[in-house]
Amino acid sequence: MRGLVCLLVLLPILYSTIDTILPRFFMFDPVRLQQLSQASIEKFPDNATLLMEDLQASLRAEYGDKHINALRKDAWFFNNAGGAMGSMIILHASVTEYLIFFGTPLGTEGHSGVHLAHDYFTILNGEQSIFYPGDIEPTVYKPGSQNHLPKGRAVQYILNGWALELAQGWIPSMLPFGFLDTFTSTLDFQNLWNTIYWTAHGIIGQLLVGKF
Repeated sequence: MRGLVCLLVLLPILYSTIDTILPRFFMFDPVRLQQLSQASIEKFPDNATLLMEDLQASLRAEYGDKHINALRKDAWFFNNAGGAMGSMIILHASVTEYLIFFGTPLGTEGHSGVHLAHDYFTILNGEQSIFYPGDIEPTVYKPGSQNHLPKGRAVQYILNGWALELAQGWIPSMLPFGFLDTFTSTLDFQNLWNTIYWTAHGIIGQLLVGKF
């Protein structure tokens, strides 16, 4: 009981700290990411592979090679979380931000999770539909549009396609959401290792170049 009381006291303090301190470490601008995404979509509207290659090159030109990872085929891995399944590659991972390509050509749906981070989801190919409790009709996002999920909120979503996803906040708190399905359903421990390896590789690498 005492632990629960302490948690209830600490949560508002944690939220306040995230809102006031962490943004000073942010590098990425969601508006600029959407603009870069729209430029690549215009060039390659019907080829997701070339689109992502072009966008990754634009991101490197904008933010620097030391902050944007290469597109390596062996760096892709599955993500099972909230009942949804897709594939992702980490373009950037640090304590306060991550930037990934995420999606599936087959379609998936699930719960977004509730996180200590804002999430910006820019559709590159296909579409995403979401709804909040109380919504009767879904909100549909097409290529070039950006869905902002505020910190602490949750949605149900359906995704069929690919997106550039930016999360800004306390990123380590999001990791259990991406790990738990391994133990409760998939038992894909090789994929869990890949997830941990590439996440740690990104965060440690960014700390070494001074990016928190």
